[in-house]
Amino acid sequence: MTDDCQTTGTAPDLADPVVGFRQWRLADGRLRSLYSGVQWHGRELGARCALSNPDSHISPASACSCGIYAYYDPCPRTASAGTRAFIAGAVVLWGRIELHAAGMRAQYARVVALELPLSRGRKRVELGQLARRLNVPVVPHRDLTAVARGYGLPVDPAMRPPRCWEVSGGGHFGIAPTVTTSLAGAVALRARAGTKRRRSG
Repeated sequence: MTDDCQTTGTAPDLADPVVGFRQWRLADGRLRSLYSGVQWHGRELGARCALSNPDSHISPASACSCGIYAYYDPCPRTASAGTRAFIAGAVVLWGRIELHAAGMRAQYARVVALELPLSRGRKRVELGQLARRLNVPVVPHRDLTAVARGYGLPVDPAMRPPRCWEVSGGGHFGIAPTVTTSLAGAVALRARAGTKRRRSG
């Protein structure tokens, strides 16, 4: 798996972006992917496979572990509390999206909110500075899902592949699915990734 640091421009105007949740490492005032170490230079990130010829396939690909990873649900409230560097937040995803049992891999992602750390120390101060630079809100854990849904829609649980014990890829989602579902094209793309969705009523 590899996140990539190329910027993406704006999301195509086709359908709603998909809401996801993830963790990062806060290093030198910037977000870095936990597993690949790729630096997010701004709010948006585009995925490119680093394991093969960049022109061999669009990321994510079903036969590869490339793509930008996100979970369906927020990380547990205490998941980032044990370290000074780990932080959590919400993203919207668009482009090609692969669904796995525990999460998704996407072609494009945009940070829409960061989670307020439990501690009141230096980590909270640094996160506040980063959030101002990225122009994203810092919200308590209990509000993260509601804020994220202002920018996109969650994946319907009925569309998520079932969990199983057979490992067939899927990167660091733990239990991998035997089947992945691709949301390329018809789902996951309307309203600009950087703007809130219009709510009816």
